Amino acid sequence: MDRIRAGQRDGLAMIPPVTAPFVFDVQFFAQERTETATPKKRQKERSEGRVCKSKDLTAAVEIVVGLLCLWAFGAFMAANLIGFMRETVSFIGDASLFRDGWFHDLGLSAVWAYFMTWLLMGLIICASAVALTVKKVGWEISFKPFTPKLDRMNPVSGLKKIISMRSLVELLKSIIKASTFGLLIYIALRDRIPTATSAMMLPLAEGALLLWSLIWDLAIKLAIFLLVIGVADYAYQKYDFEKSIRMSKQEVKEEHKQMEGDPQIKSKIRQKQRELAKKRMMSSVPKADVVITNPTTLAVALMYERGTMAAPQIVAMGKGAIARKIREIAKEHGVPIIENKPLAWALFETADVGDEVPENLFRGVAEILAMVYKLKRAG
Repeated sequence: MDRIRAGQRDGLAMIPPVTAPFVFDVQFFAQERTETATPKKRQKERSEGRVCKSKDLTAAVEIVVGLLCLWAFGAFMAANLIGFMRETVSFIGDASLFRDGWFHDLGLSAVWAYFMTWLLMGLIICASAVALTVKKVGWEISFKPFTPKLDRMNPVSGLKKIISMRSLVELLKSIIKASTFGLLIYIALRDRIPTATSAMMLPLAEGALLLWSLIWDLAIKLAIFLLVIGVADYAYQKYDFEKSIRMSKQEVKEEHKQMEGDPQIKSKIRQKQRELAKKRMMSSVPKADVVITNPTTLAVALMYERGTMAAPQIVAMGKGAIARKIREIAKEHGVPIIENKPLAWALFETADVGDEVPENLFRGVAEILAMVYKLKRAG
């Protein structure tokens, strides 16, 4: 036993310790969507037809607008309907019933009467629904939601939609609405059932007005309830929509790269632009009238054309290796090189390539150009 235990100890000792070959960040793989959606993301969702919308709020507004239309145009609508009913009743016992086409004429009259009665109300309700939708999601026509997609026919994805938090919320909302509807109707009619029953014993006009007052009171209460439910539903839909379009930090970075450009590519572009600018600058050195140096680290090439330039212009300027290159090109093309440390530094610090010489440096530059022109005439 002692040998076995010793062998086990020796065997265990021979097993190398297990170490993790690398360390990784779990959050990198999780990619939690914690960032608010960017404008580009929102525009993409809009173009695909995914916007925040509440059917309950739209339906509630339509009902409220419809009740307001009944209150405003009720007398006109009632007069139209009563006129049609009188026209219909007037056919009873009339000789017109025995002529051909009387039913066709009566049908056209009915269609026209109902069309004119409900047309204005229908247009106002449709306009209010469209205005509310535009107010909530803006105006953009997209046919992408109508594009057929194979994944919509997938029973697995369909089952996921049925068994989801959204479906449970919709089911709970429907149960609450139905229960509250029933409760409101019960409370409204509980104490008014005798009144509604007595309306049957009254003359037709009085009984109709009494029943209408009961129905109107109940409709107002239900409309207010629906409006409250619609506002609450819109708040929930807004929260759920914002949550569904959240982005991960990696997605935000990738979008930023796409919009602003990859930093590496932008760096290469800037480098290429600097190289092209340097080549253009060097090609202007042979045209210069003079190169002012300090004398080793700075070089500023100036050019002046009488009649076309208001002041001397800096055509090339550089420090270090660029300054050496400017001096080499100037020597090759016989451009005078003048050493003037204060002026060279002043030009380098206060101006750039393509700029005119600053006004406070005119005198120093003029003296150098005069000396250069004198040397050229002497030569």
